[in-house]
Amino acid sequence: MLAGLINLCGPMIMLMFWSKKTGARAFPAVAAFLVCFPVFIMGNAIRSGFDHSNAIVFYIQQGLLFGVLEECTKYLMMRYALTSYDNRKDAVTYSIGHNAYEELGIGIRCLGLIGTGNAAPDILIFQAFEVAIAAVSGAAVAVIIFYGVHNEKYAVTLLTAILTHAVQNAAVGIFVEPVAIILRILIDAALCYVGCRCWKSLKSPFDEDY
Repeated sequence: MLAGLINLCGPMIMLMFWSKKTGARAFPAVAAFLVCFPVFIMGNAIRSGFDHSNAIVFYIQQGLLFGVLEECTKYLMMRYALTSYDNRKDAVTYSIGHNAYEELGIGIRCLGLIGTGNAAPDILIFQAFEVAIAAVSGAAVAVIIFYGVHNEKYAVTLLTAILTHAVQNAAVGIFVEPVAIILRILIDAALCYVGCRCWKSLKSPFDEDY
């Protein structure tokens, strides 16, 4: 139950904290959450037609599919739909809304395990770790894409976001758990480093430090 509640309530708590601390506007999170519905429905429909006979090929295809769909959606939303939300804080807010959609499904699945005896003993610790990592890496990717949009470097930043997303997604299915986790942590660390550099580059003279 606690693992499910962490996934369901975690993003909302993060949004409240982020908005209160920075004064960031909440609408980008709402927009991100809503746009995820058609994007993931489309992705799942396309994935249903993939051949499952070769697991490695399947997971690579899946990784590339959702890497393209999710990251290109972020790019299109930031560049064309949310044009009035042009502060770097809005990119982080957008990532919280995107993560909220993903955590919603995971949280519901966790709650569905109540009373079944099928939950792993470490599910609470694992889900808390997942929520924290997803929040940090998601914010980093959103800031990187936002940086590309506002500095005319979107070709490089978008490609970076797509490829790292694809590798992380595919690694979960292809590699055994310790290797997949280590690979994910290394990629997330690199994304956070680049995201921090982009965040600092986006700072205006009127921004406070966060």
